[in-house]
Amino acid sequence: MLVLGVTGDVGAGKSTVSRIWKSLGASIIDADVLAHEAWKDSTVLRRASERWGSQVLLSNGQINPSAVASIVFSDSSEYEWVCSMLHPTIRMEMERQVTSLNGWVVAEIPLLFENGVPWWIDFTVYVTAPLELRLARNEVRGWTKEEIERRERFLRNADEKAEEADLVVRNDVSIHDLEQSLSRYAAMFKKMAAFCEIRAYSSHELILRKAAIRLGASGLVSRIEIEPLTNALVQGGTLSMGKRYMMRGYSCEFHWPSLEKMLYEESIEDAECYALRRLSRPLRNNLVEEIVG
Repeated sequence: MLVLGVTGDVGAGKSTVSRIWKSLGASIIDADVLAHEAWKDSTVLRRASERWGSQVLLSNGQINPSAVASIVFSDSSEYEWVCSMLHPTIRMEMERQVTSLNGWVVAEIPLLFENGVPWWIDFTVYVTAPLELRLARNEVRGWTKEEIERRERFLRNADEKAEEADLVVRNDVSIHDLEQSLSRYAAMFKKMAAFCEIRAYSSHELILRKAAIRLGASGLVSRIEIEPLTNALVQGGTLSMGKRYMMRGYSCEFHWPSLEKMLYEESIEDAECYALRRLSRPLRNNLVEEIVG
């Protein structure tokens, strides 16, 4: 599994990046969508109207996003208040959704670095674009230079966040060029999301050694180890102890059919493939280079 945290400059195209990666197979979790849902909660509506008055409600009793924006982006204390009310709930819901998914997940989080990168994010992406382009692309929203700057004054310095990110996507190219670039990264992310541990068992160490040489030479498995095991087997109420060996190594799930065939050809029928939900960053990055495909 691999979870990307996508953030970036106001109006730089975070949603465009997420949409392209979705078309390439990623699951998407959008903090803004969850925030929109959070504003429908009766308790949230009551607290907002008690603090700001009925001006922040529409005629149907729902929240007026424009009215809220005009308040919170003009006063730091109001901005902090609304963040403290909404963000913990949104982060909890994002975590719940992430832990229920598998594979490659993109979590679009505007305040990723401001609120702290959560433990379930494996890789951070910062989307940036020149102010002039952001203005042109967001003209349909009616956003002026002053509006963008007003929203960004509550955020961390853009250069600092770009420096902290694992990947910076510069969205100052055509949509075709952006798609081409993101497609190349998608191949890497799919590979990272597919990392798994291969295990094979035999009573004969030499059989596993021979298989290890073949798997290692194929480039499909990395960091192969063989270790002895002590087995406890109960048959007919009698406990017997036996010895056999386990070979294990890292690979990608999409290599499993080929690996299973190779193992069978080496007289190994007892084998397993375990998906890995979490890996340390150094190990993950090294495996990208070590495993082919």
